[in-house]
Amino acid sequence: MSLDERRSHWDLKYEQGLPSLEKPDPFYLSAFDQFVADSFPKGGTALDLAGGIGRHALWLARKNWQVTVVDISDVAIRKLEQKAQQLGLTLELLAFDAKEYPFKPACFDLIVMFYHFDRDICPRVLSTLKPGGILICKSSLSWGSYEGAAPVSIKPLMRGEILSMLPSLQVMHHQERPVRDRGVVEYVGKKPSGVFVGAHSSHGD
Repeated sequence: MSLDERRSHWDLKYEQGLPSLEKPDPFYLSAFDQFVADSFPKGGTALDLAGGIGRHALWLARKNWQVTVVDISDVAIRKLEQKAQQLGLTLELLAFDAKEYPFKPACFDLIVMFYHFDRDICPRVLSTLKPGGILICKSSLSWGSYEGAAPVSIKPLMRGEILSMLPSLQVMHHQERPVRDRGVVEYVGKKPSGVFVGAHSSHGD
């Protein structure tokens, strides 16, 4: 599926409505309370990759976080902009594929990635996380054999693969379990305070 086809696919889905993506994921809420809240009591800077209509971004913004949302769907970004205005919240909204986002070094205290784990951008994701910053991630997992048309870089992760893709983070939480015909991985990692920008580069792209 090409970039334009994926954009059209998600535009259509968001036009039709995705009620399941309107409320924060329970794992996200528990991970934030357990691993993020005490470290950033006054908020911080957050990047929500493939953030959709903002179920996590709006929740963060209410807690005084400065949030950047990147999503491939123009429809999702437009809907999120309208919702943020209604709530009196300010977000930085970008209708980009995650690959197109210009990741800047050591920019964010928190990165949220839910159901869009792109292997190709892992080094850039790690580089834009500040020392001491936290990544909360949930993604599809191949529990058996996977047959699908997704590009190789965003096919469901293999069991245990997330640990090899994020080698410079300290693992704070990692759970993999079967769900229906596939699995899910839930992960929280922290960038050690002594890791400087570029320290991840030896792991390759």
